[in-house]
Amino acid sequence: MDWSSPDHNRWTSKLVTRFGKKLRSNSAFTEESIRKDEARAADGRRRLVKRNGFASRSVDSGSTQQDVNELGERDYSIFSQASTLVGNKDHTDMMHRLAHHGSFDSLLDQAAVKQLKDPYFDSQDPNALALIDPLSEIHRQQFEALPSPLWKRIASFLHLTDATSLSVSTKLLYQKLGPEPLIALGEPENRQQKLAFLHRLDAEFPQHLLCFPCAKFHRRLQPGKESLKADYVANPIFVCPSTRETVLPRMRLVHGRELPYAFVQLALRSEKQSPAHGVHPESLARRWKCPQSEWTHQTRYMIHDGRLLMRVVSRAYASPSKEMTETSARHLLYDREEYTPYFSVCAHWRDGELMRVCKCALSHIPSPPRSYAQQLKQAPKVSRSAARPNFIVTGCDDCRPGRRCPECPTEYLIEVQMTEDKNDPVRPFKHAIVVTRWSDLGDGSSPYTSPEWTAIKGVQSDGKGYESLKQVGRRAVSGIFESRISGSVPGQRMLSLNPKNERYGEEGHGWY
Repeated sequence: MDWSSPDHNRWTSKLVTRFGKKLRSNSAFTEESIRKDEARAADGRRRLVKRNGFASRSVDSGSTQQDVNELGERDYSIFSQASTLVGNKDHTDMMHRLAHHGSFDSLLDQAAVKQLKDPYFDSQDPNALALIDPLSEIHRQQFEALPSPLWKRIASFLHLTDATSLSVSTKLLYQKLGPEPLIALGEPENRQQKLAFLHRLDAEFPQHLLCFPCAKFHRRLQPGKESLKADYVANPIFVCPSTRETVLPRMRLVHGRELPYAFVQLALRSEKQSPAHGVHPESLARRWKCPQSEWTHQTRYMIHDGRLLMRVVSRAYASPSKEMTETSARHLLYDREEYTPYFSVCAHWRDGELMRVCKCALSHIPSPPRSYAQQLKQAPKVSRSAARPNFIVTGCDDCRPGRRCPECPTEYLIEVQMTEDKNDPVRPFKHAIVVTRWSDLGDGSSPYTSPEWTAIKGVQSDGKGYESLKQVGRRAVSGIFESRISGSVPGQRMLSLNPKNERYGEEGHGWY
């Protein structure tokens, strides 16, 4: 019960309410009361004019103005339709109508008004646009009045992709520009412009997918049911006649697994166009164990700002640092056939200090606890840290911070975590090295010209290197990914930078 609120049943509250209704009656705000007040005010003005000797100009003067009093003023009320003063007509609406008359805006306004009036309006129906056809004919005549050489001169200032898009936009412009832009687009030296032009038509073919080696649209075999599988499993998305002569663009994920560029297209198409154009990015997430090593991998994808972001988490059990030799550490991290890491890396890992940081993290793994009796058997001294070691490995200032590749939008974080091995009954709790990689895979426009994709592959599309420090900025890819996944900003340890490594990364010789 709220003791601060008044009790409406008490006699004091009823008395105040009754007096309030008498003092503040709503009858004074009715239309009838307002009309009486206006008539009383008009009568007072007439008496004032007669007493002062002014001539009446309301009816006797023969004026054609409506709702004008004897003084030449217009009467206003909340129920009247008067909107302007006498002699000051508002021309704003007329000027707006003249500005939009005969323009493309007027066509859109007519279509929008018709669509609002008719809920069953269909823009594809030729009879529904009967009102717009006369104005469209006027604009068509204006475009047709310009000669063909002038249109070709205008197209010569445009990029080849834009000129081709202009020529195929309407039948009239195709007649003016001719087939020259389409013919030039088919030349071998203009292959990248042709792919850019076909990428603009991506929304028109939801059941097809652009094949970049062929520069054609192929029909999808299983629309909406494409699944990312291992490389040794036959899983074609479309049938390409040039499969044996070309290589489909793809990127290395981990040892024995690759990501075809077609799945990057499908994930981005579903976000930009519609779900019928591709697959959801979450459907690409996988978790598996490498059959050639002890590593387990987990991938996840998400779309941010029109680009596909990827995270790969790889982990493997590691022995204590005192039991691990340099050869065993090399066998844990590298594949002995191709001499590449088992976990996910970009094309620039050889030029940096990534593997040195991984070996530094392995050197911090503590040994199993040894009792005081076991220590006395080896030497006549005991160590409390050896009897009760700290199994939470935090690393050092060199291997703790995250690393960013200065030549591509890729970031790494190396950690040592305590995990449970259910297959080992003797030592169920072990330390594992965890390597997390975040990468920006680009906007899916082309595997040959996308700055992010070509930088990760180690290919320079425009002859210039990718500067990660300038392109990514202060907000890291890992920060964007983790904040979108968890709904909060990740820890400072993930985004912290070592000042020494930061200076080293700015010089462009390694990681930071």
